[in-house]
Order: sequence, then C-alpha cells, then structure tokens
Amino acid sequence: MRRSNAGLFSFFHAGWAVQIRDLPLSSDRRRARHDRLIRYGVTGCGMLVLVTLMLIFVWLLYSIWPLFRPASMSEPVTLRVNTDPPALALGMLPDHHWGYRLDARGQGAFIPLSAARPAASPVTPLTTPLAPPVTALAHTGGVLPIYGLGHADGRLTLVQPVMPVAGQPPHWAFPQGQGPQVIDGNGRPLVRLSLVAGEGAPLRVAAVTADRRLRVRELPSGLDLTLPLAAMPDSLNLTPNGRLLFVQTGPLLQVYTLRNGALGLRQSVVLADRGPVSVTLLSGGGSLLVNAGGRLSQWFDVNGPQGPRLTRIRDFAPQNVTQLAAEPMRRVFATLDTRNTLTLNAAVQTGPLLSRPLPNVRSIAFSPQGDALLAETATGWLSFCITNPYPDISLRSLWQKVWYEGYPEPAYVWQSTSAAEGYQPKFSLMPVIAGTLKAALCAMLFAVPLALSGAAYTAWFMTPRLRRLVKPALEVMGALPTVVIGLIAGIWLAPMLQHILFGVLLLPWLLALVTLAARLRWRTAGREVFFLLPLLAGSVWLVCRLSPWLEQTLFGMPLAQWFGEGYQPRNTLVVGVAMGFALVPVIFTLAEDALFSVPPLLSQGSLALGATPWQTLRRVIMPAAGAGIFSALMIGFGRAVGETMIVLMATGNTPIMDGSLLQGLRALAANIAIELPEAVADSGHYRVLMLTALVLFLFTFVLNTLAELIRQRLRTRYSQNQEGA
Repeated sequence: MRRSNAGLFSFFHAGWAVQIRDLPLSSDRRRARHDRLIRYGVTGCGMLVLVTLMLIFVWLLYSIWPLFRPASMSEPVTLRVNTDPPALALGMLPDHHWGYRLDARGQGAFIPLSAARPAASPVTPLTTPLAPPVTALAHTGGVLPIYGLGHADGRLTLVQPVMPVAGQPPHWAFPQGQGPQVIDGNGRPLVRLSLVAGEGAPLRVAAVTADRRLRVRELPSGLDLTLPLAAMPDSLNLTPNGRLLFVQTGPLLQVYTLRNGALGLRQSVVLADRGPVSVTLLSGGGSLLVNAGGRLSQWFDVNGPQGPRLTRIRDFAPQNVTQLAAEPMRRVFATLDTRNTLTLNAAVQTGPLLSRPLPNVRSIAFSPQGDALLAETATGWLSFCITNPYPDISLRSLWQKVWYEGYPEPAYVWQSTSAAEGYQPKFSLMPVIAGTLKAALCAMLFAVPLALSGAAYTAWFMTPRLRRLVKPALEVMGALPTVVIGLIAGIWLAPMLQHILFGVLLLPWLLALVTLAARLRWRTAGREVFFLLPLLAGSVWLVCRLSPWLEQTLFGMPLAQWFGEGYQPRNTLVVGVAMGFALVPVIFTLAEDALFSVPPLLSQGSLALGATPWQTLRRVIMPAAGAGIFSALMIGFGRAVGETMIVLMATGNTPIMDGSLLQGLRALAANIAIELPEAVADSGHYRVLMLTALVLFLFTFVLNTLAELIRQRLRTRYSQNQEGA
C-alpha cells in the first residue's frame, strides 16, 4: 500500500513536472509573438507619424515655392505691323487676343495677336480714324483705359477700346460723345495732358496750352480752373482721385491740391541737380517714379509736422533709363536703358526682377494683368508672355522693414487686404511671429509659477487625502474647451480688467506679501491651503473693490483712460491670463507626476541627514525630477505657441510690433484661422499664409526636438549622478 501510494505520487509528480516544464515554453513563445507584434505595431505607427510629418513639410514647401521663383519672360512672338508713324500709345485687351495703338494722325488700330500665320506674313490692322491730328495724349488707369487726344484747336477727343462681343471685332467707343470736347475756349493747342476717371465721379482733365496756361476741367461740366505758368512744363500727372496734380518743369516738381473748387500750390521740390528729368505715376497714384539723369528713384508723400511732404524713398539699381512703362494694376514697371536692356522692377524691391536684351524698341506697354508685354520696333511688334505672379513678395519684404506708401518710416507691416482701390498688400511675418511669442511668453509667465508651485506643494507638502481631491480637480480644468475660455476672456475678463486695471497690476505684489505674512502665523504642515485660500480670496476681493477709488485718487481718471491710445481693452494681459489658465492643468499634471515619482529613498535619506523639507524639495526632489519638469514646461510652451481660439477671441487681432502688455497682438495660428477662408487659392495671400503655417510647424518641431534632447541629457546626467552616489 505504501508502495502503490509511492507509485501514484510518482505518477502525479511526473505529470506535474511535465506540465510545469511544458507550460512556460508555450507561454514564452506566445509572449514573444505578442512582443514582436507590439514592437512592429509601435514601430510602424511611429514611422507613419514621421512620414506624415514629412508629407506635411513637403506639401507646405510645395505650396510656398512659387513665391520665390524668379520672374521669367518668354521668347517673343514677332508680328509684321506697319508702325509708321510711331505709336503715341500701345495697349493690349485683357483677353490677350488683340493689341491696339494710337498715333499722331488720330488713328486707332486693333491688331490681332493670336491668329496663326507665317512669321514673315504681314498683319492687317483694323484702323479707324478717331480724331484730328494729335498734339498731346494721356490716358486713365484701369483694365480698359480712356484715352484723351488733345488737338491744336484746344479741344479733346475721348476714346476707349472695347472688347469684342459675340464674334464681332473690337472697336472704339466715345465715352463723352463722338465730337471733341472744348478744353480751352481760346482755341490754343493742347501740348501737355493728364486725365483721371474715378468710379461715379466726373472725368477730370488737366491740360497745358501752347501759351503756358494750366487748364483744369471736369467733363461734361463742372470744375473749370485756369492758372498761368512761368514756364512750359515737361509733364502733368493727376492722381487717380483727382485731388493732387504734379507739374514737372525740368528738375522742379510742383505739387498742387485740388479742393473745394480751388487750385493751390502745396509744395515745390527739386528732383535732381542735373539732368533730363521725367516723372511717371505708379499704379494707385501714391508713388512717383523719377528718372533724373538716367537714375531711377521712388517718391511719395510722408506725413510730417507741416503735413504731407513728397519725399525720396528709395533708389533702384543704377541704369541709364531711356523709356519707362508701368503696369496698370500693380506697382511694377519696366525700363529700357541705353544698352538696349529691358529690366523689370517692383516698387518694394530695389533690385531687378529680370533683365534681358531688347534692341531697337520704340515703345513698350503692359497687358492689364501685367502678364504680357508689347514692344514696338521700326518693323513691327514683339509680344512677350511674362510670369511674374508675386512681384511684391520677397525675403526682404517678409523679414525686413519696408517703407510703404502712407507710412512715416520703414516698418514691419501685415495688412493683407483693404477696400481701397490700388491697394498694395503688405506681408511682413515679423508682427505675427512677435505676437505669437509675446502671447506665449505672457501666458507662461502667468502659468509657470502657479503650476510649478502647485505641483511642488501637492506632491511634497500636501496630505495624501487632500492630494487625491486636488489633483483630479485641476486635471478636470484641462478639459475645458479653449473656445469657452476665449469667449469668457473676451466678453467678461477684458471689460473687468479695464475697470480694475490698477488693482490687477498691484495684485501679484500684494498676494506675495499676504502669503509671507501668513507664513509667520501658521505652523500646521500639509493643510496651509485651508488658511491661505480664504485669505488670498479676501485680498483679491479687497483690491478689486478699492481699485477704481485708487485710480481716481492717484491719476484723476481710470488708469485705462490715463494710458490713452497705449491701452486696448483686448490686450496681451487678457491673453496671458486666459491662456495661462488653460496651461496650468497641463504643466501642473506633468510636473506633479514627475515630482511624485521621485524614489522615496532619496527624500527619506535627505531628511534622515537633517535636511528640512524645503531643502529636500529644492536640492533633491527638484533636480531628480528636472527632466520631467522641463518636459512639462516645453509642452506647455508648445501648446501656447499653437493656441488659436483664445488668442483669436481675447485679443483685437492687431498685427503690430509693440512690447507693451496693454496692446493687442496677432498670433500665427490665429492669423491663419482668420484669413485662410478669405484667401484665393494660389494667390500671393494664400501662399504667404502657407508660409506662416510652415514657420509655425518648424518652430514647434524644432522646439520639441530641442526639448527632447535636453530632457534626455538631464535624465542621463541625473542617472549618472545617482549611480555615482
């Protein structure tokens, strides 16, 4: 019986041994298989994240690359056209199918540009006699300009090219009737001419007669002014609004104002010491191009103590200019020099956009959109296609100060749209980058002391029971939508801060003093919050109640009113408080976890050696948790840089370069959210917004990468120190 029992025991023992020996082998294989699957899955997901980031980066680069592509010009299409007599004016219809010319005989001709023909075959123009022989010619701006043809009898004929309709060829229209309009009742020849036609406004004409009288008239009726001149001017230029008249006589330029039915001399400027001098008005009428002795410069009005004064702004690359033509819709112009070189320039760029040889050219003209160029030679026409979609955008205009029309000095300006006709967009990235950093730093200034102090107190000083209540409550704050925080900040916080501004500025110092004073009276560790919270809340309430009285007593008015234009209700301070409120839960949670995860042996050893709890926190716990705390700060800063809704709703979204906390700002993310829905696809505005997205992407990517490298270094250094100890 004992033997059988022994055999039975041996049997069960053997079976048990087999089971024990077999089970680990199968579970190890299964665990290894699961480990491989998880490793492959995690690696694959990580690679997908990296590939996604690279695709975003490549797509953004693809979107912005056309901004920096140099301008180009196609090979010319040669047309054999009779160019005798030489053209006084050239032009092209918006469809690029027809060009036109006006000559001194008063004839207008339309010439087809798109018909397929042998290069040597002559082109038959559609010629129309429009007026008697021409003594002066001028035209308005716009896609289909109105041309004024001055005659020797003091009269003026107005003609306008008209697009072909329903298979009919283009033709000439007469906006004021087919008969000439009388400009000079004395019948003297018109030798200088300028005219403008605003929307809904009468056509305004400025002319100089052969006996040196300046005549300003509105057609068909209205203003009629006469002013005798001391010398025969070389050119007249009316601004598109008809309020300024530039009269250039040699190197002297006189600026006249036309207001309230009167003509007054505002300023006289000497443009050059020597020279011949010529003056051309750029699109929009805000700038003059002055060609003095072959050197080209830009002039426009700058406001000063004595009002606006015409000022020389910038010089363009040295060139002996002989001819100049400006685009009708953009501030782009082309020049021909004595070396027969055609140069394309933009007003905000001192260097040329492109240059190419173009010999034996009599006159040049742009298409209305600026994407084609006509040149007339002695034997015919040359037609070029121009690729220059973004002439006003360059690295200089994006990153450096530029002196724009209407500004007293060079400045960083972001102003993408305007209702004004002839507006020049301004795309400096510096205001939105500065606004992003300003908002993020102000939010961190508010959030970091609160979050780190709260994390240190919760992880080290607070009782475990109270910690289990406080930490989840703060983490729930992080779930509050930022759009709600932004709405509260814009509707409630901004007006409240404006009302108690002095108290808000005084509050940090007062709370610090109250906390220090309370420390002298309280000794129970771990429950200081029950005493401090009512005390701090009472201090805040008292300051808010007394702030209006203090402002009236010290400043005689509310502090916000005392700051004047230096205060905006929706300002950086409001953004800092609101965004800081959103950052506190993020930084607090990560920093508290890092502090609480420090091995207890370190703190116990420090306390056992006689260090106080504060010394232990500062010299042992904080260095040990340094990598985690640094990660918390970097994640919080990255969140602040990319924040959209709070910045969008709590600021005035004013893209200005101002270091004051009481002024508004515009951040990169908010700028994209505001303007991208309004941007036309593939326009300069759209591509610059893509560039701001790339800047934001690179900034956060580089910041997070550096933060991770620094975190790893801190972690390695702490691990080495711990092993050495």
